[in-house]
Amino acid sequence: MKTKLTRQQLALIAVLLIAFALLKGGLIWWYLNHKQQPAAPITVSCSNLQAGCPLPDGSLLQLDRAPQAAKPFGLSLSRHAGEPPAIEFAMRDMDMGFNRYQLLPQGDGWRASITLPVCVSGSRQWRMALKYPDKTWLIDFDSQ
Repeated sequence: MKTKLTRQQLALIAVLLIAFALLKGGLIWWYLNHKQQPAAPITVSCSNLQAGCPLPDGSLLQLDRAPQAAKPFGLSLSRHAGEPPAIEFAMRDMDMGFNRYQLLPQGDGWRASITLPVCVSGSRQWRMALKYPDKTWLIDFDSQ
């Protein structure tokens, strides 16, 4: 046996569906306007990465030799609270593909062996990004 809905019941269902859609739209709007935006990257100036670069959190970033394309060099970062950052390398003036390295624990810090790709244009201007969950530090340097 079929039951027919009255006009009042259909109107009530329509009003409830519209109210639900408005509530859902309001919640989506609130979420998009109140979610935390990632912090803007901070550029850190380092004159000599081999001598060591003090970072804003007190840790020290250091290279074991001058970086050269296609030749591995070591990177060390003194340990601070938390997990090691992701390290990404990019050319300042062109896309060089995906160059991400993972730091491994060693002694009182982290270490990675890095090999930069060769740039066909001859550019040697690199940007290293140390990416933490809540911040990113950018360090510009030149390879040999």
